[in-house]
Amino acid sequence: MHVAAYAASAALDEAAEAALYEGIAAMGVAGLEQPFSGALHHRDEGWLIGQIRPDWSLALTLMPGVMERLKDDRRFGLAGADPDGRKRALDFAESARRAVETLHRRLGRRAVRVVLLHSAPRPGAESALEGFADSLTELRGRDWQGAELLVEHCDALLPGREPDKGFLRIEDEIQAVKLSRGRTPIGVAINWGRSALETRSTDGPLKHIRHAVQAHLLGALFFSGATPAHPEYGVWRDSHAPFSTICPASLLTPAAAKAALAEAPDCPLIGLKLQPKPATMGVRERLAVIQDGLGALHGT
Repeated sequence: MHVAAYAASAALDEAAEAALYEGIAAMGVAGLEQPFSGALHHRDEGWLIGQIRPDWSLALTLMPGVMERLKDDRRFGLAGADPDGRKRALDFAESARRAVETLHRRLGRRAVRVVLLHSAPRPGAESALEGFADSLTELRGRDWQGAELLVEHCDALLPGREPDKGFLRIEDEIQAVKLSRGRTPIGVAINWGRSALETRSTDGPLKHIRHAVQAHLLGALFFSGATPAHPEYGVWRDSHAPFSTICPASLLTPAAAKAALAEAPDCPLIGLKLQPKPATMGVRERLAVIQDGLGALHGT
């Protein structure tokens, strides 16, 4: 099980964040989902590297950097129809590849297991399936030091619904992956909460998992919750709500997670990405949210 420690550590100072990492390590997890925005940590990369246990592997997600760039660059994206916007996204992905090299060198091992890519841009800028496939081909031709590339599906733009991300449909992402070529392995990652908020249902994640499984491309399945309405987690927002056992408004119940896992019995990487709220929560309370999620996934 991989845990997104960064999602649970928002607003913590260094000492509290260190305590959070120590608590997560005590839970016996296999590794972390680690964000990349241009740096590996918002405060101190060296400190972050010191928190990575020798037996942990990493899932490096480019999502924070993608969303940061989309604020001021509407054409930015690997799936963009604009060549300049696509090049800027490729340059950002290249900076992540160099970060993988740096991380491996400093750890003395190949710790990054997968790198999560995303099919931006957002609505308002034109996307192109073929352009996305070309971007993936270019990235697959580079040396990722043993890491697999995974296209992480986010909510797509659907008629009559306000999206959170509004990226490509799962069918188009799978097609782009199939069209791409290169020596680096590639697949698809599903986040339960993002699929639920796209489809406004608990059936959506199951359908998206089936699409990826039928294409023989499912490389990871991450669990975040989604809320139709909540004062902290919002109305259909990608806010990583906990399980319903902690947040009753969340659609992510233990039964829903069990159903998702049943659709993906051979999925090589399972992850948990929860954001405890409010931000004033202490470390012990945040760890309890993570432990609750792990317990739900393990059926305890």
